[in-house]
Amino acid sequence: MCYRDKLEVNTNKDSTIMSTTKKDNLKTYTSDLHSLERHFMNAVKRQKTSDKSTDKRAVELLNELDKMASSHVQKLEAELEQMGDETKSKIKSKIASFTGSVAGMIDTVRDDGLSKMLRDDYAALSMITIGYTMLHTHALSNENERLADISKSHLEDCTILITEISKVIPMVTAYEINSDTDRAEEIGAMALENTQRAWKPEHVNSEPVIA
Repeated sequence: MCYRDKLEVNTNKDSTIMSTTKKDNLKTYTSDLHSLERHFMNAVKRQKTSDKSTDKRAVELLNELDKMASSHVQKLEAELEQMGDETKSKIKSKIASFTGSVAGMIDTVRDDGLSKMLRDDYAALSMITIGYTMLHTHALSNENERLADISKSHLEDCTILITEISKVIPMVTAYEINSDTDRAEEIGAMALENTQRAWKPEHVNSEPVIA
């Protein structure tokens, strides 16, 4: 075999290995998100039935989170089926330790109030959101248009609800620490206005100051 033929064989072999690696990464990230979304869904379902979930705004939010996560889990399961059964049984998550830590944090309904349940949901949803950003990038790299569209759609769902959590938490917290409902409403509204200002485009898009 001449040098040119050997070079072509090696190049094709390297391309095949790279393609297989990219597909395995795509399976891994899909499996990771499926696992994390399922943990999140189960935690939210337990939170909905907690006797601490009495705030109307929080209950409505938990219902929306449950619907979103349930829908995401079903769609990711369908994608995993397309990738083959071995994906769910054999592929080990590269971010399993992070998934486990977040899942452990939201696995039990807390004893210390609804506001901290929502805080944990916010943390878990933040990880899910960045996970979909990474999955979308992997899908584009693999030219998997269906999964790219699904991950983008799921990301948009998450960004809407993570913003809603940030709006509900100030009010829930205010009512937990103020027995006077008028005072709670006043403090909650003030906290909501102050904290949401931090997310305004002119602030988010400003240049960071690095000392």
